[in-house]
Amino acid sequence: MEIEIREVPVGALENDPVRALIDELGQTDWVRFSADFHLSSHLFAAVPRDGRPIGFCRYVVQAIGPDTGCPPVTVDGRVVTEAKILAFGVQEGWRRRGVGTALQRAVIGAAATKGCHQVRSHSAGENAGNHRLKLRLGFAVHPIVRDDDHKGCYFLLPLTLAE
Repeated sequence: MEIEIREVPVGALENDPVRALIDELGQTDWVRFSADFHLSSHLFAAVPRDGRPIGFCRYVVQAIGPDTGCPPVTVDGRVVTEAKILAFGVQEGWRRRGVGTALQRAVIGAAATKGCHQVRSHSAGENAGNHRLKLRLGFAVHPIVRDDDHKGCYFLLPLTLAE
């Protein structure tokens, strides 16, 4: 199975075929969400040879801290950034076939290129498949309670940066 991971330009989402998949998987609000502390926003789509998108991953680059109400983390006067995954989905018939792994690896590679210190995401407790994927990729896990979800987790993957 040959799958291309391509970046969807931010301004082109409304006319891109991945939009239908985002809506189908109920991720529209998370794909559209923006905050003042987002430095940039990116969307990857997984597309097989037939051209119909089967997965996506939206992430933002941001300073570590402001999204939790804290000041930006700085080291030696420089703001430390992260790639935070806000939306991620794979069409049901394509799950557990490497599509999600390819999308997550694309984010990891892009984050390292952009100088991010880490990749972070939240996953609700009922999303065991995403939990398995993140652990398989080497993410650390930190449990968090959100509303009635007592099994959700933050996943963090530190990146190795060139000095």
